[in-house]
Amino acid sequence: MIESQSRRIIGLAFCLPLLAAVFALVGESRAQEKSFLWQLQSGKGHIYILGSIHFLKRENYPLNPAIEKAFDIAKKLVFEIDLKSADSGTVQRLTLEKGLHRDGKTLQQNISAETYSLAAKRAQELGIDIGALSPLKPWVVALTMTSLQLQKLGFDPNSGVDRYLAGRATQSGKPMTGLETAAFQIGLIDQLSATDQESMLRQSLRGMDLLDKGLDRIVRSWAAGDVPALEELLLNAMREYPAVHQKIVVDRNRRWLPKIERMIEQGESALVVVGAAHLVGKEGVIELLKARGYTLEQM
Repeated sequence: MIESQSRRIIGLAFCLPLLAAVFALVGESRAQEKSFLWQLQSGKGHIYILGSIHFLKRENYPLNPAIEKAFDIAKKLVFEIDLKSADSGTVQRLTLEKGLHRDGKTLQQNISAETYSLAAKRAQELGIDIGALSPLKPWVVALTMTSLQLQKLGFDPNSGVDRYLAGRATQSGKPMTGLETAAFQIGLIDQLSATDQESMLRQSLRGMDLLDKGLDRIVRSWAAGDVPALEELLLNAMREYPAVHQKIVVDRNRRWLPKIERMIEQGESALVVVGAAHLVGKEGVIELLKARGYTLEQM
């Protein structure tokens, strides 16, 4: 019974990693007349790299014309994962495979009394029975409760940039592919230490009251193409948790580079869409590509 309740809650809430929303809740935007899109000059094909916001409101549309133009030019779309195959049912199944305690332990037994008390308080505010979360690991609870809070505030995963563009690609018959799989993403978070998982949960629970303003600031900075502001918003808080930042952001950025370079070398025309946090900072995809000698122009 408890596991079926957990399954229902995850089915309602779970989206692929929301670490930007979990950790990035402070800062202000400094407007520029850009989008969060880069064109890579290779002389062969057209490679565009777009930073995505996974949760948006319908009022955030239409997108910047530069993004729509890049979509029209690109022959294919490349996401973090292939969104056509990673439907909500698949993600829910994979999450339960990794995210349920199989040793009989409960959430309460795996986190401090202080963190559990805060989780129970937040669950009550969201209308969730904390008992339904009992079989889940802390990382699943963090992402699930964050997702539910964002939906409560009017942010919709189906209105996220990646989901929107995937929908357009399906309608227009453009092929889609992924840099990694949903199973890999979920497994990556599941490998975090117990300490890092609890830190992630505690940070998300403490920041829920700030999510509305925090994500609004992120969206404004993203829409304005304000790289310094978005770097501050998305990365500064994550750097307080270096193991999480390294595993979830930096390592994956470096793992994607050979795949992006292969597209460049083959003269492909593609729009690469990844979470905005992966494009900012010295270890972001944009700066890593520049360090390899590529010229990129922010559109």
